[in-house]
Amino acid sequence: MNVTDSLLIPLSDGGRLSGLSDDALGARYRFWRDQDGVRHVFSVYPAQDAPAYADALAIAVRRTPAGSIAVWAGVPGAAAAEAARRNLAEEIHIHVLGEGAPETLSSLTRPRVGTRDILALPAPRERDPEPPRELVAMGHPLGRFAA
Repeated sequence: MNVTDSLLIPLSDGGRLSGLSDDALGARYRFWRDQDGVRHVFSVYPAQDAPAYADALAIAVRRTPAGSIAVWAGVPGAAAAEAARRNLAEEIHIHVLGEGAPETLSSLTRPRVGTRDILALPAPRERDPEPPRELVAMGHPLGRFAA
C-alpha cells in the first residue's frame, strides 16, 4: 500500500492523463485503479459542482500532499455531495459506467447489504477461504490453515 491508496475504498490514485498533465484540461481528468489494477478515467469536479449523472460511479476525493485519496464511493448526486461534506473532500470524481461496465466499479454503486445508510462503505470483496493446493503440498505456512 502506498500513500495514495485509499484505506477503505478499493480504488487507488492512478494519476493524471499523461498527455494532458501540464495542460489545463489535464486537471479535469484523473485515472483511478480498481482492485484488479485496471485504470479507469474519471472526470474531476469541485465537490459542490458535481453533476448527478445516471449510471455512473462517483468518488469523494480528498487532496493531500501525497496525492488524491478516495474517501467514499457510490452513486452521484445528493449522496456524493453529503459524503464529500462529511469527509471534507474537495472533489468528486465521476466515471460514467455505460454498457459492459466492470464489476469492480459497478459493485460500488449498489446498495450496501444490511444498512440503509447511503453513505455506508461497500462490503469487503469475498476471497477464497481455502489456500491454493500448491501451498498445502509445499508445506507453506498458509497451507496449515486448510481444512
